[in-house]
Amino acid sequence: MTNSGMKGILQLFFILISISLFGQAKFTAATDARQIVSGQYFTISFTLENAKGSNFKAPSFLDFDVAGGPSTSSQISIINGRRSEQISYSYTLTSSKIGTYEIGSASIIVKNKELKTQPVTVEVVKGRTISQGQAEVEGQDFLIEAEIDYDTGYVGQQLILKYILYTNKNVRSYNFTHLPGFDGFFAQELQGYQSRAEQIVRDGVQYYKRVIRVIALFPQQRGSFTIDPAQITVGISDRSNNFFFNTRLKQYRVASTGLHIDIIESPDGAPLSFSGAIGDFYMGTAVDKKSIAMDDAITLTLQVRGFGDGKFIEAPKQPYTDLFDIYDPNLLEEKSEVIGDRIQTTKTYEYLMIPKKLGTIKFNPELSYYDLDSAKYITIYGQQYRVNVIKGSDRELADLENIVVELVPPPKVEDLYPIDQHFAYSWGHLGANGVLLIGFLGLFVARKVKDRRDNIDPAIKRNQRAKKLAVLKLSAAKLFLDQGDIKNYYIRLRQALQEYLADKTNQPTAQLSKNDIIKLLEDFHLTQHLEPLLVILQKGEQAIYASIAPGKESEDYIKSLEIVEQIESALD
Repeated sequence: MTNSGMKGILQLFFILISISLFGQAKFTAATDARQIVSGQYFTISFTLENAKGSNFKAPSFLDFDVAGGPSTSSQISIINGRRSEQISYSYTLTSSKIGTYEIGSASIIVKNKELKTQPVTVEVVKGRTISQGQAEVEGQDFLIEAEIDYDTGYVGQQLILKYILYTNKNVRSYNFTHLPGFDGFFAQELQGYQSRAEQIVRDGVQYYKRVIRVIALFPQQRGSFTIDPAQITVGISDRSNNFFFNTRLKQYRVASTGLHIDIIESPDGAPLSFSGAIGDFYMGTAVDKKSIAMDDAITLTLQVRGFGDGKFIEAPKQPYTDLFDIYDPNLLEEKSEVIGDRIQTTKTYEYLMIPKKLGTIKFNPELSYYDLDSAKYITIYGQQYRVNVIKGSDRELADLENIVVELVPPPKVEDLYPIDQHFAYSWGHLGANGVLLIGFLGLFVARKVKDRRDNIDPAIKRNQRAKKLAVLKLSAAKLFLDQGDIKNYYIRLRQALQEYLADKTNQPTAQLSKNDIIKLLEDFHLTQHLEPLLVILQKGEQAIYASIAPGKESEDYIKSLEIVEQIESALD
């Protein structure tokens, strides 16, 4: 199965989950205020999604006065090819009775089944009293607060900073004239984020509350940090000097509140498969083969998806090293997208695994992450795979080992048949003895080879397999070239060559720098391969950050194979 095929399986896996959730009929109640000042108005809406309904029945608003409604609105949208529709029934309510009241369930019929909303609770409070001749303090007409979801976070976590406007005036515009530097964080604004306004009560005053800016903060180091106030200019309608109904905006300069955040390291006791994921995460997996030879490799594709800092998320280590030789994973794809008020990161890795034993091997890929809600590490598992491992190029050796040689006691001389003197010491006699001798020598040598192979040092074994793995990985890279994906082709080409050199020198790939490669070739007097190798590595590095102009793709693939062959010859 090709890499694109396995990626398609993973994408289909997540799409099916989203479709199953996306297509369900939902009937919900929502209000723009959970608390109101006595005599103020609020709106409650009952919304049916992904279905057509009939016989809508509103609850009885016993403790409220209906100032307007019902008004209906409908909406149809198509997002990424998926069609959704909804219809809403809205009422405007008010109340002068102080207290907390429950609005009961609305109902509607969908396919002969009655759906009901959950009850909604609204609190009515007493407003602030203003004496005759007393004016509102201008600074209390609106304010902007900075709010963050966690005031203590971890390196690798995604924190969400929101700037929230509270106002009881007709705010027509706002403009951030200064943002803090966010020292110690990588900051990314969520462009295009929109939120609906809701009503709240603060200090006896009714305000409209709306999120006007959202920034994702990714802590880069431990420590205590202060987020300074932002500076915002707010435009409010001023009708005092209007002419022919033209409305002038009066500008006010406002400073938001500041914040203090403590950043700490993730707790101790992390499982083996924890690789920096902090937040909410999911996993999808696929394998390319269900039956392989002993000296062949299986490819596991593992996709991590969730809400954290993608830069700190690495390929999770897998615990079944007793079943496979697992080589350094490759990063196939990394992307991020805004989902609601957070940034979702998706990273797809490829593991090359060579089995260590014959027969049926069962294994479960796993991923561990630190869950913020439960404050503990959680391990999730992919499906269990069964791989049948058969004999490969060692078949002849294994067959020799299966021959059972029985040593019997030597017979007595008197029990022997008379020897044919014509055959004794003849060429036929000598030849037969020679065949037997060669056979026993062959079994002896085979046993010694097997013993040496079983006792071989893992580092030597890694070195010996380096060429075969490099050829496999270069072939996998060429699949991207065949599909016209030049960017990923050069990324994979670079990874294959780097990992080959790491295997030959018994170093982790992450620690093999460009200077190490130069020194390696110089030490082995292979400088004639240095320039073409560095050119290909440079193209691969460039492809990570920018596009690559088409040119010598096929030549670079052939050159990569030649480099591996020539290095092998020089090192032998």
